[in-house]
Amino acid sequence: MIRNIFTVIVMSIVVAGCTSGTAVQNANITGSGTKDVALKLPANYKAYGPYMISDRMIQEDQVITLYANDIARKGAKTNGKLPYGSILVGEIYKAAKDGDGNVIQTSLGRRVPAELSAIVMMERQEGWDAKYPDELKVGDWEFEVFSPAGENLGKDTTACRECHHPLNETEYTFSLQHISAAN
Repeated sequence: MIRNIFTVIVMSIVVAGCTSGTAVQNANITGSGTKDVALKLPANYKAYGPYMISDRMIQEDQVITLYANDIARKGAKTNGKLPYGSILVGEIYKAAKDGDGNVIQTSLGRRVPAELSAIVMMERQEGWDAKYPDELKVGDWEFEVFSPAGENLGKDTTACRECHHPLNETEYTFSLQHISAAN
């Protein structure tokens, strides 16, 4: 249970970092002249089905729903690896608030999602790390931030790469165990 709580906390920190970048289309990565790949949000990502819904621990007024495509789910269940073609999507919601502006919690002590505020995404394709310096390599993953309507916001995702870089034992994700346990 402690490990699951830790995973949720760390995942929340990472997504917060990923959504706090500057809005710059295909941003230069740490001034190196390297440009990240502009990802396209899959129109059918909700059909993947959520593998985790959680309060965002670092953001006291947010809830996140996480989705993984079939490629990621099958890989995670089969051998604990997320193969090329894996896509992870996170919907970040503002938490519902009462008339006084306080976050509403259920009888379980959990927040209630209200308005969708952003969508974040990771996609893995062969060779995507080649252009990055070693300290930003994340196992060929790229990151993106979208508006609730699915519009690419062109955020600089260097913070995402920096947070995910040390996670080589979990396929550069914070939720590998959740993906492998999902139906």
